Amino acid sequence: MTIRNLNRALSTATLSLLLAACASNDLSENTGHQPRQPSATLAASLLPVSAEQAILINSAGDTTQKLWLSTGPDNGIQLQDSHFTLLDKKDIQAEFIDQRRDQQGTLFVSIDKENNRPVSYRINNQRITELAFGQALTYPVEGICLYQPARSPLQLFVLDEQQMAHHLLIKSDGKVLTQQEIRRFPVPPNSEYCVVDDVSGQLFVSEENVGVWAYNARAESEVSRQAVDLIQPWGQLHSNSGPLAISQGQLFIAELAHNVLHHYPLPQAGSTQATGAGRAVILDQSLAADSLRTAINSDGTTRLIVLDDNSGQLFSSNIHLPQQARNQENIPEIAAHTETTPVRKTGDAADDPAIWVNTGKPENSRILGTNKKFGLYVYDLNGQELQELQAGRVNNVDVRQGFTFKNQPADIAAASQRDRKSIALFHIDPLSGHVSATTEITTTLDNVYGLCMYKNLKEQFFVFINDEDGRFDQYEITDSANGWNGKKVREFHVNSQPEGCAADDIKQQLFLGEEDVAIWTIGAEADAGERLTQVAAASDILVADIEGMDIYRNEKEAYLVVSSQGNDSYVLYQAEAPYEYIGRFRVGINAEKGIDGASETDGLTVTSANLGTEYPQGMLVVQDGRNFLPEENQNFKYVNWQDIQALIQPVLNP
Repeated sequence: MTIRNLNRALSTATLSLLLAACASNDLSENTGHQPRQPSATLAASLLPVSAEQAILINSAGDTTQKLWLSTGPDNGIQLQDSHFTLLDKKDIQAEFIDQRRDQQGTLFVSIDKENNRPVSYRINNQRITELAFGQALTYPVEGICLYQPARSPLQLFVLDEQQMAHHLLIKSDGKVLTQQEIRRFPVPPNSEYCVVDDVSGQLFVSEENVGVWAYNARAESEVSRQAVDLIQPWGQLHSNSGPLAISQGQLFIAELAHNVLHHYPLPQAGSTQATGAGRAVILDQSLAADSLRTAINSDGTTRLIVLDDNSGQLFSSNIHLPQQARNQENIPEIAAHTETTPVRKTGDAADDPAIWVNTGKPENSRILGTNKKFGLYVYDLNGQELQELQAGRVNNVDVRQGFTFKNQPADIAAASQRDRKSIALFHIDPLSGHVSATTEITTTLDNVYGLCMYKNLKEQFFVFINDEDGRFDQYEITDSANGWNGKKVREFHVNSQPEGCAADDIKQQLFLGEEDVAIWTIGAEADAGERLTQVAAASDILVADIEGMDIYRNEKEAYLVVSSQGNDSYVLYQAEAPYEYIGRFRVGINAEKGIDGASETDGLTVTSANLGTEYPQGMLVVQDGRNFLPEENQNFKYVNWQDIQALIQPVLNP
């Protein structure tokens, strides 16, 4: 008997004692903390597959027949049947392997080590087919993991040796694998292993000798991390963190070069928690985990596939896991239709848009957008910048049409001017849409912030402007031979910081947001008093900060659209009492046009006007706080209202 076989025989005897101890509940881990009961103690069986990673997959058309797919620089990509008979092989120095299902079946992605490029492939008729190679990467690869969010294109995370995570948009046509970097962000040193939970949208990254971290995997999310578990004495990991895997709603963490494995229940979609409390599994004592994969057996158990760092061989064990129902992320994404030229200032600069409708030639309508560090921009419906007005720190902007300036037909825009605590007024030529600065109306507020306009049924024009301390002032704007003038006609307040507001000219109602509290409504007329009525409170649906808002109204329906900045979504309510909640969505990636989604939206605007063949039912315009594909200064995203209507129609007509 060889030394290795002797050790294995001894470990089998030891495992029998460990299993008996588990049955009598006498076994606990010496962690230095409150002991945790291991959920199981597992023996491992040797698999005659030599590879760096191997996964167990279903044979196409026969879910009962299993195939082994493996990768390794020395053995290429290999496909074997359940008896380990070689079915197919590709002589590619492949590393890593991950998979996701799509409409064509299952797509596998690895790294072609020799050329440092991603490679995708499928399994058809027990053959490796549709090999497609991407472009060479400019950085050495440490690890990869796939991400498939609902209603969105396939994405790939690549960890490099310089402690960066590269978030890529990928697409394979079976011949060519196209890739485009969405964003990059730092990860801890010695981060080699990662895995993504598509349901909760979390990227898990293992930091050697420290622990495992959870990041938000959404492309538009803020880069932040939350600890899942850390090594002692800060957490429950014995001495290291290593390979990761996900199966049946559980996250598995194998301790690198050790025989202990931990598993944690994953949260529901939308939860801010990374995982639930962990349980431990003790593997065969001679094993030292170097990679970890999982598969579902026909009896519902999970099969663990571990690469032993000592022998370089793969081992397999089964484990019973508690079943838990999990809901897929319930916030659908609508692809951005167009985006504007980025603003010229870096950082948090773009803020709030407004739409001017060209009544004669709707396709020549204009989008006004503020750069709160610089001034006002004017864009066409293709997102191209037409004008730049150096108006100072203008924060919010709004537009009303059908006015006069010096007794001549004119349209008007108003913006909150923070440098001079004023309302900046802009003349809009009603034929061409050309914008020019005119008058400023000085307010009595200390820190002007949000702003919106109102045109009543008597065709009187008003501006609502607020202060960071919660005060609102209402000004009536009048015309004369000398131009526009403003007169304060009302005051009211909320108890904390507001910003976004929107007036419904038809119903003479004002909607306003108290950022961390609620949406409120109040009469828009100057004599409507100070009493506020709550429309919706901040919640798991309407996530603070409550930011931009506007009214979409046509002959049949009226909606209040609100930026729920806290989770990068947009919430729709009926714009008339009782203000019923309709639904919510995110603005996501348009892979065909290479346009990223929208995040951290401050201001938004919407119109129901027919703007031509591109936007026959109108459009939504939102500020984008993080502009990717490529990474540039902030800008504004256009959304076709037809896409929003298609999303909400089943809700309105179930």
